[in-house]
Amino acid sequence: MNPKVESLKKIYLFHTLNQDEMLHIAEKIHDVHLPPRNVLYDIGEEAQSMYIVKYGTLQISTATSHGDDVNLVSLSAGDHFGELPFFDAEKRSAKVEALENTELYELRYHDLQEMFNHNREMETKFYKEVTHYYIKRLRKLTNDLTYARELRRRFA
Repeated sequence: MNPKVESLKKIYLFHTLNQDEMLHIAEKIHDVHLPPRNVLYDIGEEAQSMYIVKYGTLQISTATSHGDDVNLVSLSAGDHFGELPFFDAEKRSAKVEALENTELYELRYHDLQEMFNHNREMETKFYKEVTHYYIKRLRKLTNDLTYARELRRRFA
């Protein structure tokens, strides 16, 4: 069995794809190695790819208007990131830095779009999974904001 396909099967974005669709993605992804403290990309850079963490840990951060780093989240095996510019064609909105030796799969936007242009069913499956992911994130954000407002009300 193809090791890339086996890795992709574990990632929710792709778990509904059939074997042929998985093989097609596996043919298009590229391996990327990041040593500790290396930055993959920074805020404001042009975006051409999304990434899936094969192993290792990454820190996603942004900066305040005063230039202070704000850590948003740490990512590890099975997590994906960098997909937002695929949807809105904007530049990178965060910095991504390896905290330890990290291996990634890179999927270039033009390869992803080409696959979708030839397989609309695959595109539908992908967007459905992305939608579920963002709904979960939105619900968590809503709960976090509610909690923060309640704390502020209690201690203000």
